[in-house]
Amino acid sequence: MPKALPAAVLGLLAAVSLGLAAAGCASQPPALAQEWYDIGNVWFDKKDWKKAADAYSKALGIDGDFPGAAFNLARALASAGDYEGSLRRLDALARADPGNVRVTSARAYALYKLGFPQAALTAYRDVLARDPYAPDAVYNVAILELATGDASAAAAHFEQLSLNAPDDKQILLYLGKARDARGDEEGALEAFERAEVLGASDAGTLERMGQIYEAGRRFKNAMDSYEAAVKAEPGRAGAWFALARLRLSVASDSERGIEALDSALAAGFSDKKAAAELMDEPDLVAREKAHDLLKAKGLVVD
Repeated sequence: MPKALPAAVLGLLAAVSLGLAAAGCASQPPALAQEWYDIGNVWFDKKDWKKAADAYSKALGIDGDFPGAAFNLARALASAGDYEGSLRRLDALARADPGNVRVTSARAYALYKLGFPQAALTAYRDVLARDPYAPDAVYNVAILELATGDASAAAAHFEQLSLNAPDDKQILLYLGKARDARGDEEGALEAFERAEVLGASDAGTLERMGQIYEAGRRFKNAMDSYEAAVKAEPGRAGAWFALARLRLSVASDSERGIEALDSALAAGFSDKKAAAELMDEPDLVAREKAHDLLKAKGLVVD
């Protein structure tokens, strides 16, 4: 069975950068096949994948040895979400031309989308072996290394990418995640902060920043990060609860602390251990109100 990739990775792998030119035909295709191929390219540019695929299929019906049409048909199928159909086309092209880097890259992406990260990683590494400076392949190798648990290798690749593109927000976010996964919390925070300054932070990253700040007793920063997390994604129960805990203890802000606790419970917070630890906080304000809210949800008992 295919291995499911983490949700945080899905949709973030860069699509391979492949042109629409014919892939070096040995002979000129018949004029009608070329016409259908050109029509397919027009529809491809318009992102009408079905019409593009139909046109490429007509070109191949006239000239079955038209690699440019076969390659672009595979890309159109992948763009339409038919990764199995795309992979079948790409497998045939790879057998005919096993050294073709563009075909290998496209195969890797289709394998990734079908849920085979290790096979995709192997294919992208094959691309890098032939072209060490292929930026899409370096990025995708790093993404897949992170997804398959090789955080150190992923971090090294994202470090390399960040040197070449220091203001790339997505690379910085992934650099932070890779550093965090290998246990480098301070390094992760540094990358996350740089990404945030550039205007890129997802709710999960913001919540993680709050946790790192809190562990370092940087409570104001932690509360700011938790607030940003729940603003970006109001249903993040854990971030609401962490915010409530800090407001009710460190900040002694009873009104806003209870509001955050109420929001956490409304979002489905259900961690009984964390609830008990909250009630054990020696400096907890609005203790009785917090107790009543938690008790009403069955999270604490008298």
